[in-house]
Amino acid sequence: MLIIKTVVGISLQALLLIALLLLPAWTIYWHDALIWGAIYFVIVTTGSAYLLVKRPTSIEARLNMETKEQPREDKLATTLMFSALGIGLLACPIDVFYLQITPAFIGALKFSGLFVFVLGLLVFLGSMAANEFAEPTVHIQEERGQTVADTGLYAYVRHPMYSGFILWMIGTNLWLGTTLSLAVSILILLIALGFRIRIEEKTLLAELDGYKEYSEKVKARIIPFIF
Repeated sequence: MLIIKTVVGISLQALLLIALLLLPAWTIYWHDALIWGAIYFVIVTTGSAYLLVKRPTSIEARLNMETKEQPREDKLATTLMFSALGIGLLACPIDVFYLQITPAFIGALKFSGLFVFVLGLLVFLGSMAANEFAEPTVHIQEERGQTVADTGLYAYVRHPMYSGFILWMIGTNLWLGTTLSLAVSILILLIALGFRIRIEEKTLLAELDGYKEYSEKVKARIIPFIF
């Protein structure tokens, strides 16, 4: 059952993301977007297959959209975060095909976007592998005996998934977007993530044993040794 849920979830997610690019562009012949979608699907599918074998509880956590115990302010933060990701994708075709306020990236800078995009996906998947309690909503999972994740990427930053989101967005815009779409996407995403991190840490510091000590040990939130 978990395998079926995972396959369906990945497929629907990939279709939604590619639709956010192709529908505003109003063409299915945007080859760069199709390449982006194919890479996304292959990496997420491969990574999820690995997690299904090695860390199935991490997959279960990501598929759990239960919101009964989610703080009200976190519901707003979650909405803002997913809205920021959607706006970041929509900004690419809107400026490339219609506004054309700034030029699209070209050459080595454009192709570096694929590398950064893939790195972001790998960081996100690595975060899932290291934290089996990383649900989409913020609440302490007492029924699962939640503990502090402090290994793997969590030994360097407290929110590596959000580091992955930022890399994912930067890479996507370098490959598909423009200077304007990149600036808009990162600004909105950083605002949303800042709000989400503040609420998440407030909950973890107050309710999760050991998180205060962990936050004192690992001071960086997103960028290792810096921020």
